Amino acid sequence: MPQDYNLKPLAVNKAALAYPLIQAARPDVTLDAWVEYAEKINHPDPALSKVAGIVTAQSNRGYIHGLFSYSVRIVLNQDSVLAVENFVALDMGDRAAAIKSLIGGMERLAVDLECSAIHTHIPDHWVSDLTKQTGMLDYLRDAGHSLEFVKFSKNIGAY
Repeated sequence: MPQDYNLKPLAVNKAALAYPLIQAARPDVTLDAWVEYAEKINHPDPALSKVAGIVTAQSNRGYIHGLFSYSVRIVLNQDSVLAVENFVALDMGDRAAAIKSLIGGMERLAVDLECSAIHTHIPDHWVSDLTKQTGMLDYLRDAGHSLEFVKFSKNIGAY
């Protein structure tokens, strides 16, 4: 029987509870870095008029089974876009239901925020070895998402 998940914003004081999910997707991220990120994304700079947050998929008992972070960006030829990062759901309970709940939540959020598209950023190690994936990319494709861009990144260091 599929489990139902409640989608809720992640409160900053609960960020540490979501850390195991982030650690599974991004082992390079420390707990302190994750908590700092959660604080920044939940309190974006008003001068930038940035809409951002973290959405969690929680069981009826309050356990976090999945999450994504988001911000609204202006993109050429697409107006406002919901940029989704840190999309992760773990194999505890019904992972497929958690993924599908998160995808539905992304789509509702994009409509509510009047975005013309959703850009979902997936870690490269998930995309580069599709044979080891357990369905996340397939669920995104089944929901109408398609691969459109490849993102390159370079760390600049302290500024």
